[in-house]
Amino acid sequence: MKVETDSEIIRKKAEISGRENERIIEAIESGSVHFEVLDSIVKDFYEEIKDKINCAECGECCRSVIVVFEEQDIGILADGLNMNREDVLKRWFHRYEKFDCYVMNQSPCPFQKENLCTVYESRGTECREFPYIDSKPFSQIYKYVFQGYSFCPVHFNIIEKIKSIPELSSAKEG
Repeated sequence: MKVETDSEIIRKKAEISGRENERIIEAIESGSVHFEVLDSIVKDFYEEIKDKINCAECGECCRSVIVVFEEQDIGILADGLNMNREDVLKRWFHRYEKFDCYVMNQSPCPFQKENLCTVYESRGTECREFPYIDSKPFSQIYKYVFQGYSFCPVHFNIIEKIKSIPELSSAKEG
């Protein structure tokens, strides 16, 4: 399988794959393939492709998602910027009470310059863990991976890979 990294091709494929992806999610949730099997396939495939995708050449995650910071991340960012914690909050974040976190008040991320993170050493937990495949099993994050299908080359290629699993490939047509 060719690893796709072209953001324009990914975006165009995503535009026409919405219903197909919904059917794949339904098949996953119906138990067509055991999560342990999916976890193993995704982990092995990620190991195969991760060195073929250079996040610094992409940067779509910083432009396409609402960046979330946990409580402890705010202090780390403030220290990294040599700023007061309250000033960092006022300038860049909104409190999201429901999930006890902070979300950036603007998109794309104001700390991204030429696809690189200007606060890399002080970035938040979500940023450090994205695209999540190293930090969590696919069975726990598959909905996030489907959400990232339209912009993240890692997520896109993983979803395309699982579409080739015989138990799921029949779900593509409906």
